[in-house]
Amino acid sequence: MRFKELKKIKRLEKFAEGYRGVIYIYTEGEKKYAVKVPSEDNLIKAFRKEAKILKFLNEKGVSFVPKLTFVGEDFLVYEFIEGIPFKKVQNRIEENKKRYYLKKILLSAYILDCFGVFKDEFQRPFTNILVSGKKVFLLDFERGLLNKKWKNVPQYLQFLTAVGVIDRQTSIELGKSYKKNPKGVIRKLLKLLS
Repeated sequence: MRFKELKKIKRLEKFAEGYRGVIYIYTEGEKKYAVKVPSEDNLIKAFRKEAKILKFLNEKGVSFVPKLTFVGEDFLVYEFIEGIPFKKVQNRIEENKKRYYLKKILLSAYILDCFGVFKDEFQRPFTNILVSGKKVFLLDFERGLLNKKWKNVPQYLQFLTAVGVIDRQTSIELGKSYKKNPKGVIRKLLKLLS
């Protein structure tokens, strides 16, 4: 099924527009769904890759990514996630709550690393991470790769350094030892973020 066919059978409402795609929403019964459509035809391949990654993570029981429900020829559908972009939240909350979310994002990056999914956006997690209550959800996997282990946390270290949470030297040392001792590095980072 193509997106133009879906538009004929669902009442879609435009929700958001990003650099690589447009999000529409619709309601069916009690549930709300998001429809993600590439902004250009040359991005369809990237969106299929995102669908493959989400399907893989859904099958592994990963709950901090969208739950994929349907993949069309040029779109994908997942359960809508109510939330606020991390960028909007991080400047409006007290430091201990901000650090709580930073820890949740770190653990998400680590879990993806364990499954060999490289998201390729942890150095700037502002708009593709939603905060919903005490949970964080990772969005936008069209740049992601499968079978690339131990890459997300080193990228996240760059972000933590850029926002002044850890110093550059600590970031470099932790990044170097991450592949050899990932659990040890995660423990140290969780302590630093407490």
